[in-house]
Amino acid sequence: MKRRLLGGFLVLFALWPLVQHALVRSQDVDPWRLFGWAMYCVPGSMKTVRVVEVSRAGRFTVLDPGGYDDELQPVVDSFRIRRQSLGRLASGDALARYVLERYPDWEGVALPVLTVSLDPETALSRHDVDQATWWRDGSRDAFEVPGTAFGPTR
Repeated sequence: MKRRLLGGFLVLFALWPLVQHALVRSQDVDPWRLFGWAMYCVPGSMKTVRVVEVSRAGRFTVLDPGGYDDELQPVVDSFRIRRQSLGRLASGDALARYVLERYPDWEGVALPVLTVSLDPETALSRHDVDQATWWRDGSRDAFEVPGTAFGPTR
């Protein structure tokens, strides 16, 4: 029994770096998380989150990140930290619900996430924006907030 248990552990130990590397590549998981070895081959990235009021008519207003109050800031920071570690595995549902409860006149909220990372093919800085929109009626989609939500990125 001990031999089988040890054998199973060794197989998992040998395969985990491949699984963790796949999560890093496909889900934008931080290579320094989830007990993986990809941390030695991929530099970390930096994430920035914005809270954006959106309407179905296509209008949007970006909340000034410097103007987040003492209640909103920790919720945004918590999402950013989870997103930094777990990439797209970290859901923005809790932050979106909080914002929609806090701002009852908003039709929807978008949470664009800017990731600044090193492009492995060019060795240059790469800026990727991943975003989703939560509507008050409970639906979600990929409303495109223009890159101006983050100001100039290059």
